[in-house]
Amino acid sequence: MEEFSKLCCLIVKDVYGDFLAQVFQQLTQLGRLSATQVAQKCRLPLRQVKTGLATLIQLRLVYHHTTPEGLSTYQANTHNAYNLMRTGKLAALAHRNHGKPAAFVIEHLATLGFSTAEELENTVCAEKSFTAQGDATPHHNGHPGGHRLPIVESSRNRFRNVLRVLIDRKYIVAVRDAHFQSVFDARRDLERHLESLGLLPSTKLGKKSQADIDEKVDIELEQRLDPTLAAATALKELESSHSKTDTVKTLLCVDYSNVVASVRNERIASIAEKTFGKSFGHITKAACSQIELGSSPFRVRDPDPNTSMQRLDVSLIDARPSDLPNGTHPNDPEDGFLSNGGHPNGYHRPRLNGTKHDPAVDHQLAILADGPFRFLRGDTNGSWLVDKKQLGDYVLEKELMRLISERVDGPALRIIRMLVDKGKLDEKTLQELGLLGAKDLRQCLSQLQLMGYLELQEVPRDPQRQPNRTIFLWFYDAERVRKVFLSKIYKTMSRHYQRMHLERERLASTLSKVERTDVEGNVQDLLPEAELDLLYVWQQKEGWFLTELDRMDDSVAILRDL
Repeated sequence: MEEFSKLCCLIVKDVYGDFLAQVFQQLTQLGRLSATQVAQKCRLPLRQVKTGLATLIQLRLVYHHTTPEGLSTYQANTHNAYNLMRTGKLAALAHRNHGKPAAFVIEHLATLGFSTAEELENTVCAEKSFTAQGDATPHHNGHPGGHRLPIVESSRNRFRNVLRVLIDRKYIVAVRDAHFQSVFDARRDLERHLESLGLLPSTKLGKKSQADIDEKVDIELEQRLDPTLAAATALKELESSHSKTDTVKTLLCVDYSNVVASVRNERIASIAEKTFGKSFGHITKAACSQIELGSSPFRVRDPDPNTSMQRLDVSLIDARPSDLPNGTHPNDPEDGFLSNGGHPNGYHRPRLNGTKHDPAVDHQLAILADGPFRFLRGDTNGSWLVDKKQLGDYVLEKELMRLISERVDGPALRIIRMLVDKGKLDEKTLQELGLLGAKDLRQCLSQLQLMGYLELQEVPRDPQRQPNRTIFLWFYDAERVRKVFLSKIYKTMSRHYQRMHLERERLASTLSKVERTDVEGNVQDLLPEAELDLLYVWQQKEGWFLTELDRMDDSVAILRDL
């Protein structure tokens, strides 16, 4: 994935500057290196390189591993490097669902890379903007007055409420020791540990016995890589932080899987709204928001097919669409950080027939299940199930068809849809099904093969493999097309970052003035009119670049992360 590695280097350069990007680029291009080798490749002093590597490890952009002989090596973490561009999207999602304080905490934790709950609390509560968010005079029965908490105590209480919600909603997860290593190194260390305990045989075994041992190692490795965290654990550590006991603190970091789930839910809701209407789009989005992702960067084993089904809680789905943001209600506080999808005063909205949920929800889910949404299934008990694997495959297929339709149309798109529906077909069958002439069909097939969307398989009838005795079958390989689109999207995103860096260099003098502390906030008064015009044009261009990158990242989330 040369294009992906290049994109990750450009993202690191855009966020953290040239020095860290240079160290990261050497690790990305050359693979595993020691600190001395990195210093030689970068032509920098060893002391500076060690400082850069320590910073990249803190930001979780580099894996490190120390062998039993004491040799330390480093390896680039391209997955987390790409996620840097999703930080703003994750903060915006937290802001929309849980209020401004939640976005504030997400931004600071992403800036730190990882931290303990106590360190994060001290960092967030030290910011005046976070303290001012709840610094309004409390009202009792609509009148000001009453006892007012100290600013420090109120901000800490607000932080702990926000932290509880973010952990429960899996915006924040735990960082384990194994997360600082690559999966290969973590597995090797685990195997050495089990061999030292005598739990693994040192001699070579048969295939069946080796498969059983590998499965045991995979189970243990997934437990070490499990990032799940209970909010009570983090809050308990905060309460006992003033004690002098030297206990191991849990490390926290942000989880970007919520961004992928949000993109998936928006795409499903858009398809349902175009097909059946706005109310069905609302129902589909509310149902899919309960479904966990079927993929995870920390998953070692293939998922069990029996666990792909997930049961829906229909009582949480309201049949009436609302224009309010997800998880917010008219009676919720302005901060919104306590909004968790519940209802005012702890009660559900009243039903006319006294049922637990609206019967219209069951009716609309039944219509969706009978239509194109085959991942929805009704149970004999009246409940509803969702097949996570089929849900991911459906969104992936729709995204591939959307991307293909933007590049080809007419007979070419018709040919692809026929091959997706029927499988492998020869030219004669394609002519009959597609009502196409031989010349037009061959032109379309050669064009699609050149673009990488179709492949040709030869099936000889005899050992001589004569052309007149060979059947030529055309077929559509979704996995290959997915990789083709990912490579093109990575390349396009890289060019966007390069162009954005070039535009910034052209306005370096003006942008350096804007970033000065004495000019910040007074740009209109201190800058001349010519520079203000240049700054306005650049802001428009930057907004266009970021919008395009955000749009392409949505496609990457579906094609790669589902």
